[in-house]
Amino acid sequence: MADFNTHILVAAGAASIAATVTAKLLDLPAELAILLTVCGSIGGVAPDIDLKYSWPSKILFSVLGTVVALIMVFTHLAEYTVTELILGAIGFFLLVRFPIWALFHQFTVHRGALHSIAACFMFATATAAASNHFLSLTPANSWLLACFMFGGCIIHLLLDELYSVDFMGARIKRSFGSALKLIDSQRILASCIVLFTSLVMWIWTPPIEPLIELFKQSDANWHDLFVPEWVVLGRDDANS
Repeated sequence: MADFNTHILVAAGAASIAATVTAKLLDLPAELAILLTVCGSIGGVAPDIDLKYSWPSKILFSVLGTVVALIMVFTHLAEYTVTELILGAIGFFLLVRFPIWALFHQFTVHRGALHSIAACFMFATATAAASNHFLSLTPANSWLLACFMFGGCIIHLLLDELYSVDFMGARIKRSFGSALKLIDSQRILASCIVLFTSLVMWIWTPPIEPLIELFKQSDANWHDLFVPEWVVLGRDDANS
């Protein structure tokens, strides 16, 4: 299994390159390109949330706790005093970060249902839904973030499989095949929960057609995206 540093470095590198190409291709603003890179990097460590003492797990539940706390504050802003809102926000954050975090790890196994392509799809649909409903991003931008999340998760699974092969000893380790799988067939209940969550998230996602139209409307030339102008000028001078 690849370690945390390898996952984050490879995912961040791939996401930054993909975000650069996407930004040039679709003429996206720089802040969205940065957000795409961040999302791809998070996807690169997201499958390891089932590892109880991993950084991804702690970060994810800290973020979830913060989101739940903020939702509580802004939906009850007119009903309670500032003191009550602050105490309520702290209470909700602690509830998500510790008891729910601990309960989550009672029902998850590392390289289980969350180390699957189905889980990658779940993370992606959740990203699209959250980006559209909570961050108020456009449907196209929400789905772009979802695609980067999915790509980062797939990179994570591929790295885990790659590290399951001992190239020096020319042998395959026992862990091979436990990361990159469609679903976890050994834990059917957990896989069903992942699939059900994906379906619910899909219902909440914005329409995907705006993203398809965005790519269709792009008039960027692939040659111009990758070939520097000085190379083209050098060739013209050499041929003249």
